[in-house]
Amino acid sequence: MHTIEHTRAVILKSHALGEANKMFWLFTEEFGLIKAVATGIRKPASKLRGQLRDYSFVTVDLVRGKNQWRLISAIADFDPLNGNVDHPLARPYIRSLHTIERFFVDEGVHLELFEHAYECAKTFVDIEPKKYDTLAIWRTLAHLGYIDVDSEKQKLFLLPFEQALNLLGDEYLKDMIKLVNETIKETHL
Repeated sequence: MHTIEHTRAVILKSHALGEANKMFWLFTEEFGLIKAVATGIRKPASKLRGQLRDYSFVTVDLVRGKNQWRLISAIADFDPLNGNVDHPLARPYIRSLHTIERFFVDEGVHLELFEHAYECAKTFVDIEPKKYDTLAIWRTLAHLGYIDVDSEKQKLFLLPFEQALNLLGDEYLKDMIKLVNETIKETHL
């Protein structure tokens, strides 16, 4: 008998699998980054179909199989984009989620990073997209250990995301963009 695991997650991406199934990349609160298959979700009668949208937060029930996770139920918590990919912060938000998917290695709990992703999703304020993009990705890479946070930028790392956005000045912005770009280039990922 398999144990049903219950956790919050953000859907990083998904793709069709077979005739009616779908594979989801989930960044979960309890297990870190996992891939889970939802069986029959592409059928018109599927109850899960409307609950699982890319880039949204959900509460899911999962079963760990021999080779993969199976997604057996889900409840939509919130979708920061609400289907509006034309929102000025949509691209930076999606890029921050893709950074998690790209740089997170294997399964493993990472509560601070999950909370950071949640804060980014909740912070759709009137802010310059470049600032949002830079701070979200910089903090993601710092949480994952790819970037060392010096004492000068410690405050931007520890404050709630919206407050850090408001404090982020041009003097830090250029340096952070350079550091993010160098880090991505050096990792070869």
